[in-house]
Amino acid sequence: MDNIILNKVSRVVEGTDEQFRHVFGGRGWHSGTTPPDCKMPLHLLYTFDTSDPAFPLQIPEIRYLPLFYSFPYNAGACGYRVKSETEIEVLYMETKEVERDFPYENYPTEFPERRVRLVPISYEQHKTLVFYLEAGKEALSDADRKLILDEYRYPFTQLGGIHRMWQDVPNVPCPNPACENNKFKCFMEVFAVIWNQPHEGIFLWEKPSKAKYSWQKDDDGHNDDVQVIFQFCPKCYSIHACNRCT
Repeated sequence: MDNIILNKVSRVVEGTDEQFRHVFGGRGWHSGTTPPDCKMPLHLLYTFDTSDPAFPLQIPEIRYLPLFYSFPYNAGACGYRVKSETEIEVLYMETKEVERDFPYENYPTEFPERRVRLVPISYEQHKTLVFYLEAGKEALSDADRKLILDEYRYPFTQLGGIHRMWQDVPNVPCPNPACENNKFKCFMEVFAVIWNQPHEGIFLWEKPSKAKYSWQKDDDGHNDDVQVIFQFCPKCYSIHACNRCT
């Protein structure tokens, strides 16, 4: 498949990795997180240690890769590049309009920091996951259903591999105006997808009223399957992030 990283696939779970420092949330340490002519910084979702062999993307001279998103700005799409281990440059904002109490009332200025680790998904497990995405849970064996739904609790934050895409892979140009790929909409590659509840008790979009997990349906049949999709440019390594929903 084009625009998908297939050589490494992993899921993000809570827990400390003694060798690699992966972190969800927190304030982070990068400068440049406030877009030009704006007052509020982007939200930090994850900081990944790209020296971990389970991580699917390596950027030259960058070990720690931060994933930011523009929740304060009506949760519109954004683009940035990681200039160094301590600085990013915001290259693109779909909107700079700030909407109060969005995505929900008393939205946090930053997410609580939690240590996380990467768990590789094997080739056979990935095939089972893709089969589930295409055919649904009814098509799975009892063992595979237990793996995907009970053990993995899909949807989870996924790095690499084939993802569920509510509206297909976003067809966007590189956000860097100095890059040749800024003129084309066919080169950006998906490397991460993050869902409404990346970790227990943390909600990016909306808190379900009854269900324990955001991917479970409430009594009224409602759930909140909004995803944040991260893509990178293979030429300049700039990052584009946007959201999609059902």
